[in-house]
Amino acid sequence: MKWFPFVILPLIVTLFAGAYSESVAQNYQNIREELKKQQENARSDIESMRRQIITFQDQISDAEDEYTRNYEQYQNLQREISLRNAVIESMEEERASILEELRLTQEQITDLTKDLETIIENYKSSLTYLYKHGRMPDEVMLLTSTSLNQMLVRSYYLQRFEEHRQKQAKQITEMQEELTLREDELEDARNRNRQNIAESEAERETLEQRKQEQENQVARLRRDRERLEQRLSATRNEIETMESTLTELIEEENRVSQAEEERLERLEQERRRRLANAANIRSRREREAQVERYSQPIASAERPTDEQLRQIESSFESQKGNLPWPVNSGTVAAQFGNRVNPVYGTRIDNPGIEIVTDPRSEVTSVHEGYVFAVQTIPGFGNCVFVKHGRYITVYGNMSDIHVERNTFVEEGMVIGTSGDENSLKGSSLFFMIRDQSTNLDPEAWITNK
Repeated sequence: MKWFPFVILPLIVTLFAGAYSESVAQNYQNIREELKKQQENARSDIESMRRQIITFQDQISDAEDEYTRNYEQYQNLQREISLRNAVIESMEEERASILEELRLTQEQITDLTKDLETIIENYKSSLTYLYKHGRMPDEVMLLTSTSLNQMLVRSYYLQRFEEHRQKQAKQITEMQEELTLREDELEDARNRNRQNIAESEAERETLEQRKQEQENQVARLRRDRERLEQRLSATRNEIETMESTLTELIEEENRVSQAEEERLERLEQERRRRLANAANIRSRREREAQVERYSQPIASAERPTDEQLRQIESSFESQKGNLPWPVNSGTVAAQFGNRVNPVYGTRIDNPGIEIVTDPRSEVTSVHEGYVFAVQTIPGFGNCVFVKHGRYITVYGNMSDIHVERNTFVEEGMVIGTSGDENSLKGSSLFFMIRDQSTNLDPEAWITNK
């Protein structure tokens, strides 16, 4: 009878160990699935950017005039280089995710191995004990019971012991299969990591080649000084035109808003006067009709109120760093601010950013606001100007525009499509943010991708 405690104790320990292992395995699986999703998203971004790279390569091949070809080739190379840098960054993110998966899988294999060794040792201990101490046949143990109660107790523990041994054997088989599966997953992750490294190296080599081609294009462009100066002058004029036009549009909007407020105020004063006079009308029916007619305050049906603009402005300001991108792309080809032009060797103050995207991509408003102007600006193509209180967002190089002046837009609302191969700036979107008369860096306002 002394052998029962030695059997029951391993049984309890093994049951708890099994439950813990299942919980940990489930957690591992959830984390691995999340890592796989991250890798799929990164791979999707990589393929999207590669399709855009092919588009720019095709455009480079199609250009005809030598200077135009060189300049367009330089611009498209700049966009392609930006995309290739983004591809490499995505590959690095993908590799980090794969390495984390490798670490996680290796850790799970280690834990499974330890659990398997523990279960095997427990199973061996049970068999060793039986071998050393012997064991009466089940029938003898039952028949030698001194009472019915003792017989029932012995029968119960004999059954539990046999079930325990069978469960140990089944657990060993299942954990061995699980271990084999995890080792296969580990090898698969290693293969994907090797593939990622090979792709990254190939991408970096291509990137260096394209950078060298760009340097050659810059050298060819600099040789044509006269046309280069013309292009430089035209670019500066385009930026000055954008700045002056935007300033004039804002001033005009302010004048119109002020005139509208004054008009509404006059109408409101007249309404109040007539409402007050209505109280002196003797005819009850006419008096009630006049009161009903002039009881509602005057409000503009088109333009936002000052209170609406204050609320929009406060909301816009609070979302600095978290505004959505206006297109489904996170690649900037031309950044904001005073930068040295690699072709001209001079400084040009870029009032916004140029975002590389697929031709005719949907352009969405980054925040609710009021469209106060839709206009074509030299060098920037068709532009939509949206007011968010004192803040202004500008969407340029649009191939199509889906909104009209004096209308409200919600955040995420499609306002048009980005440029295509026929647009001034190719398949990209010009995006600009201004605070009254000060241009702001859009990358400081939109969320990181």
